[in-house]
Amino acid sequence: MLDHLRKYIGLYLTALILPFMFGYGVSEEHPVWVWWIAFVLIILKTPPYNISDRFWGAYNRLLEWVLGPLLNRVKKWPWWAKTIFVLIIFYCTETYVLSPLGYTMLPWRMDFGW
Repeated sequence: MLDHLRKYIGLYLTALILPFMFGYGVSEEHPVWVWWIAFVLIILKTPPYNISDRFWGAYNRLLEWVLGPLLNRVKKWPWWAKTIFVLIIFYCTETYVLSPLGYTMLPWRMDFGW
């Protein structure tokens, strides 16, 4: 019984909120848009839908496939080479990704408003 519920909880939750999504029993406290947001969250996060889990799983598999050879080589490097590599990645991310967007991670570039 519990395995069935774990596997299909999204269908049951969808059936529970379906009448409220179309205006039956909606009050001023809980307008229709609240029920539509709940529906979207159920679709994204609960089985059998799991849309966000499927998306992030596919994204993770893609990153592992693309970065796999590099990560396998980096595992064999000595600790000092790994440290230098991490610092280079950190600096390049800050310079080429965050700085053009107006953000920074580096404390000497931050404006604390003093």
